[in-house]
Parts: sequence; structure tokens; C-alpha cells
Amino acid sequence: MNSQILFNTSLALLTTGIILLFKGTFLLGFASIIISISTSIIWLMIGFFGKFEYEPTEKKTDHEKDDEGKGVLKPF
Repeated sequence: MNSQILFNTSLALLTTGIILLFKGTFLLGFASIIISISTSIIWLMIGFFGKFEYEPTEKKTDHEKDDEGKGVLKPF
């Protein structure tokens, strides 16, 4: 899932929930805030899991390898 969509959805639901609470629709307001909190938790977890993915440190491509002078003695 795209993290920007989750973040924007969380903000929109939180704003909607606060507005509904001020208007007096408590059930929809609290439901919207609860959904907003759960969406923001999912957004945070996606960000944390993206940071801790394993990336190999010794990953060399063909152009990074030093093939020059293998098997040949170089003068000082």
C-alpha cells in the first residue's frame, strides 16, 4: 500500500471525526476517529518495516569489480 494514501486517509478521517463530534454526531465521530487511529498505526508499521529490510552490504556489480591486472605482475 502507498504510505501517502494511508497518511492522507488518516488525516481526513481524523478531521471528519472531530467535525462530527462538534456537530453532535457522537457515534460516527468516534467511529471515524477509531478508524483514523488504526490507519495511522498501519502507516507507521509500514514505515518501520521498510527501514528494517535486509540489504546485502557486499553487492558489487560488474563495473565495480577490479579485473585490471589479474595474473600480471605490475612494476613499482
